[in-house]
Amino acid sequence: MSDVNEPKSRQQFVWVKDRAGNEFICPANALKDAKNADPEELKNCVDDASSPQPFAGG
Repeated sequence: MSDVNEPKSRQQFVWVKDRAGNEFICPANALKDAKNADPEELKNCVDDASSPQPFAGG
């Protein structure tokens, strides 16, 4: 019997920086070119500045 929650495959993510210098984490398959991601593609990503980082800083 297999585990129901076991993923079929691992999803790869990449870091992307836009022209303004903002960083995003994106599923690799959501982008045509990670070095030249357009704003429409970045809608499928998470803005690094908007995600909470509880262990950052003092």
